Amino acid sequence: MNGDGWYPAELDGPEWVRPAEPDCPDCPCHTLRVCVGKVWHLAWPRHEGCPCEKAAVAADTPPATRQVTVTVGGVTRTVTAQAPTVGFGAGLLLTPRVFLAADDTGGPVTVAMVLTAATDRTPADQVALCEMGRRWAIRLTASHGGAQVRISGWHDA
Repeated sequence: MNGDGWYPAELDGPEWVRPAEPDCPDCPCHTLRVCVGKVWHLAWPRHEGCPCEKAAVAADTPPATRQVTVTVGGVTRTVTAQAPTVGFGAGLLLTPRVFLAADDTGGPVTVAMVLTAATDRTPADQVALCEMGRRWAIRLTASHGGAQVRISGWHDA
């Protein structure tokens, strides 16, 4: 009985406790069930900065797209560029392969262009604008087959 004499301290015998779930081998904050099932929103207490959750979000987050107006070789066009928001390439714009360059044998190749954030010192003729009004620096060099090539114009111009 308890201190009041009304009922025993253990009403139904010893307390039953669920067996502990195995811990996630990739993070110190969740169980394997939480990380494999991607149910971090149900985990309690809530852990910020779980490496499994960050990796899954990065893998599942599609890059945003931007309409960017680029002038190369005196021809101005608007292209849809990928703007990764997480992971490799975050903060850059990557255009599709619409630019003409010459490889090391002098043959024409089509390449993509990587645009970086423009600074105040970026020459005006090397600035592209996106639909959000942000200024991007045009890089007239690209990588093709492991070699650096110089962009000379548009592929179909």
